[in-house]
Amino acid sequence: MEMDQSEPPQKQQKLAVKCPNLELVKDDASKLEIIQQEIENRKAFHNALQNDIAQLEKAKREIEQTALEFNARIEKLRQSIEDDKLEKRKRDLNFQKLLEDVETVNNNLREDQGNIKDELMRLKEERSELEKQLKVSFSMPHKQWSFNGKIEEDDKPAVEFDLKPYIRYPIKGGSAVITFEDETVANKILEMEEHEIEIGDCRIKIKAQPLKLKMLEEIEIQTGVCKKRILVSNIPKLTTTDQLLDKLELYFSKQRNGGGEVENIEVLEDSGNVVITFVAEGIAENLTKKEFHQVDLRGIDKILPLRISPFINGEIVKIMVREVISKRSILFTGIPDIMDEEILQDNIEIHFQKPSNGGGEVDAFAYVPEEKSAIACFEADSEKENEDLL
Repeated sequence: MEMDQSEPPQKQQKLAVKCPNLELVKDDASKLEIIQQEIENRKAFHNALQNDIAQLEKAKREIEQTALEFNARIEKLRQSIEDDKLEKRKRDLNFQKLLEDVETVNNNLREDQGNIKDELMRLKEERSELEKQLKVSFSMPHKQWSFNGKIEEDDKPAVEFDLKPYIRYPIKGGSAVITFEDETVANKILEMEEHEIEIGDCRIKIKAQPLKLKMLEEIEIQTGVCKKRILVSNIPKLTTTDQLLDKLELYFSKQRNGGGEVENIEVLEDSGNVVITFVAEGIAENLTKKEFHQVDLRGIDKILPLRISPFINGEIVKIMVREVISKRSILFTGIPDIMDEEILQDNIEIHFQKPSNGGGEVDAFAYVPEEKSAIACFEADSEKENEDLL
């Protein structure tokens, strides 16, 4: 039985005193209410626990799924790493094999390089030797040339061999060539051009002209080793020419001597050397590999070492000529033949030695009478004079 809570406490106290059982009921109801409330709280807590358990189960499943995925990824990564290691080992093996192949190639190249260097050195030595023998392209140095007083008859060719260079200049009759000691005297004579010379009771007029000399500037000869010819030298003069040619042809026609069929054999008159021409190519090259051949010339008691050399063909492919003017030599023309040659020459030379006539010291003089001709020889001035002109 519920009590009116609005009643005053004094009245409620009075009622409680009157009904003790009622107090007991009230306490039980309060406890029951508390228990029911506790039950509800427990139910709510249980429901919360169930909910948490469900969420934990869900989270567990998610974690397990994530773990499976991670395990799969780890396995895949491990397999990838293993594959990479295997591939790396393969690459390392291939690289090692490649290195070995490269080292082998390098060794072969070094060996080939050594062989090439040796061959190159041999070729350089051979080339150097050939250049010494075949150096035929050259240029003439720039020098001053003067008449040396020597003249030759025009109809007689020069046969004398001289290493000293000369320029030969044709002189017509009625002319003279004078070389002065001083270049300034020669220039003064040329500036005066016409000169009147008193000879006895008469006077002659002659004309001074510069001497324009044709000089070889450069010559180039293309050379080549003939494939069919050899040059035989170091031949003593022990037999006649015909006997020598017969014996040489007999020797070099035999294959056991390295020879072959001979097409032609001839003697070079100037040197006495012999040129042998073979029918086939290659024989000459084979013979020249050996410089000296021990040739047994029948009829002679000893075996002769004959030298075998390549035969060089030469062809002029370039020649250049330039004009040089003599600084100290002058050509005089228009000299009449009016008296003895020697007297006329003396008078002309005396005239040009006098400073009053513009002349000076004469180094060389030559006169060619009319109806004659000659060759005047010009040689290079001394090295010191040429150095002073530079």
